[in-house]
Amino acid sequence: MARKCLVILTIALAATILFGCSVRDMLVPEPAATLTPTKTFVPTFTSTPVTPPSPTSPPEPTSTPVPTTPPPTPTVPVPPTSTPLPPTATFAPRPPAATATPKPPPPTNTPQPVYEYEMVQAPQKIECHPGTCVPAISGEVQDAQGNPVDRYAVTIKLNSPTFGVLYCAVGDTSKMLQPGQFKFESPDGRVFGDYTLSVVRSQGDPTPLSQPYQLGGVSVKSNHWGIIFRRK
Repeated sequence: MARKCLVILTIALAATILFGCSVRDMLVPEPAATLTPTKTFVPTFTSTPVTPPSPTSPPEPTSTPVPTTPPPTPTVPVPPTSTPLPPTATFAPRPPAATATPKPPPPTNTPQPVYEYEMVQAPQKIECHPGTCVPAISGEVQDAQGNPVDRYAVTIKLNSPTFGVLYCAVGDTSKMLQPGQFKFESPDGRVFGDYTLSVVRSQGDPTPLSQPYQLGGVSVKSNHWGIIFRRK
């Protein structure tokens, strides 16, 4: 027992020597250290990307919608129709007697000229060589039976752009013509060009007895002969 106590005391003394300084340091306070100002840090903010929420399907209806009935259309009352009274009889004056519209006079027919002669044969052309003949237009006037008319019974009128208006009495003896014959000659050898022939009473009375006939022009010197006017 005494030995055990001695061991304990020895251990306690060693512990006191070892930890004496530490206990002292703990019991004696050290002088306060001078505080140095600390740097204030400004907080920084880091943006965090926001993830858009994923679309979600619409919530299913919890109850079945019930169709609403539209309000009834108001009925507009129709006003009663009034029965019109019978019209009162009015005495209209008697209309005046209708005047007869005079009928327009009948149209007057313009009298068409009645010609006594007509052309029954067109001219025949024979080329006239220089030095052999002169250009000429000749023919005959006949009665209804085809016989030559008497001398000076009628006259032939010729209208030429080259020579103007010329006349020839049928059967003129000064031109040595037989009854019913007529003839126009070019005095200087020029062609007649486009010309018109017609039968008239005389040079002093150029009343047309036939329709004027336009005959083709002559491009070369030639004779037009065999023309026949015949009484209708």
